[in-house]
Order: sequence, then structure tokens, then C-alpha cells
Amino acid sequence: MQGFLDKMNEGIRKLMAGRYGGDQLGTVLVVISLIFSILANWLGRWMTVVALILLVLAFARMFSRNYEARRKENRVFLQAVAQPGKVIHRQRVKFANRKTKAYVRCPHCHAEFALPKGKGHLRATCPKCGEKSEHTV
Repeated sequence: MQGFLDKMNEGIRKLMAGRYGGDQLGTVLVVISLIFSILANWLGRWMTVVALILLVLAFARMFSRNYEARRKENRVFLQAVAQPGKVIHRQRVKFANRKTKAYVRCPHCHAEFALPKGKGHLRATCPKCGEKSEHTV
């Protein structure tokens, strides 16, 4: 049995030699394809077709030999999801620190920054523009 698995592993390695392989965009395409195929049972068979198209696209990207084009696609995808990810991360941090920090905006540049909560009237310097302003927290 081990000999068979070794031969299988070697065959896959030879098949993927010089190919692009998997990346974040490919993983997302496979996961969305899986979700669509599950939802097809309740929402209609057309979702199965969409799931198959996404799966074929994901595998076509994996077996592609055009590294530069696949890297560019993945870079564009990562840039598109980076901004919402930053917003979500910022909201999580604000929620985690809600008991100890008050978030205020600079009246000059409107940048948001944190001040210690419960300290009363504070004079703060904006980390972005350097202007001083007064805040009650």
C-alpha cells in the first residue's frame, strides 16, 4: 500500500511541475463553488452550473503555466479584499478596547484616535496632523 501511495505522490508531483498551483483566489473559488453546490439543493439547479464553472476556473488557474498572469490576478484579489479586512479589524479592536479607550476624531483632519476613558477633559495631539485639540472622555 505504501508503494502505491509513493507512486501516486510522485505522479502528482510530476503533473504539477511547472504549474502555478493553489493560491488565495483559487481557495476562495473552490469554497464558493462548494457553497453554491450545497445551496443548489434548495435554491435551484442553476447554482450547480455556477458551482461547476467556478470549480473549473479554480482548477484551470491551478494547472496554468502562466505564473505572471495568475500572480497578477491573485494580487488584484488580495487588494480588493484588503480594505474591508482592515475595516473589520479596526472595528474588532475598537470593540475589544471599548471599556478602556474612547475613540475621538481630530477636528482638523478628522482622523480617529484613542484616548484613555474616564480621564475627564484632555488636551490631545493628533497623531496624523499634529494639531492639538481638547476632548472630554
